[in-house]
Amino acid sequence: MIFINSLRLFKSNWLKVLKFLAYYVVVWGLCFALFLPVYFEFKTLTINNFTAENVGLFGVFSGALGPNIRGAVSAAIVTIIDAFKANAGLAVYGLFVVFILLPFLINIGKYALCNSLYYYMTSNNQMGFLSALVKSLKKSLVFSVVKVFYNLLFVVVLGFTLYGLTRIEDPGYVKYALWVVVLIALILFYTSEQVTILGWIPAIIVFDCNVFRAYGKGIKAAARHFANMFGVSALFFLMFWVLTMVFGAYILAIIIPLMASMLCVYDMTAFFTSQGMRFYITPNKILTPKKLEEVDNINKTAYIL
Repeated sequence: MIFINSLRLFKSNWLKVLKFLAYYVVVWGLCFALFLPVYFEFKTLTINNFTAENVGLFGVFSGALGPNIRGAVSAAIVTIIDAFKANAGLAVYGLFVVFILLPFLINIGKYALCNSLYYYMTSNNQMGFLSALVKSLKKSLVFSVVKVFYNLLFVVVLGFTLYGLTRIEDPGYVKYALWVVVLIALILFYTSEQVTILGWIPAIIVFDCNVFRAYGKGIKAAARHFANMFGVSALFFLMFWVLTMVFGAYILAIIIPLMASMLCVYDMTAFFTSQGMRFYITPNKILTPKKLEEVDNINKTAYIL
């Protein structure tokens, strides 16, 4: 039911989501432009390393998935090492743009979207995405800095996991099982991360608390509906990876921002539900938890008497 309500909330706030998607495109465009010096410097090196592993830059998503994934991981590691050997300063700059600046700016946008949704959900107030972006900038900056380092830890753990999974030499495993194991690992990792951060932004906004206290409140909120939230999050990421494998890396330009916006809406819906809060799901409908309905009925009865 939480998922269905999030879809209804998504539909009611499509204009805010559209502005967030525009923000997402601008941020990606900016970071891509900043990354261009790195791209041109290491373009030949990257192509040569991926070619040496018999994997095109987007070939991992077609053909024999197991060997392609193994080759892609090996090529990526060799490319990073070679890049540091060739130009360490530029390599550090490239990693900074991809793993720090890009997620930092995206997290600010996610916070603004959630903040805009909060005003709608609590009072049917149509605060625009840009207004929310400006008004929430002070808190979103602090959150984004902490979240970037949280993500870096996650990326490091995931990187070592993928490296370990692709180092097994058994031909049968590589050919038939590797892609399934990697897919399951990716889904479990990303789902686990999503569940742990699901209530992080909503808790900061709803309770007006600091980023560290809000993280704990978000964990408690997710624990109340853990099975539902884990299942829905897993479904999101399963669809993400399946579509990527079917259509290739180019579709990521569409899937990633759309999925980010949907998860923001889902996070807000799930958090409000876990807290037993009333909220607008459409302009003319307020979703009221059963406990609050019972309290309302008792109050009405007491008033009549």
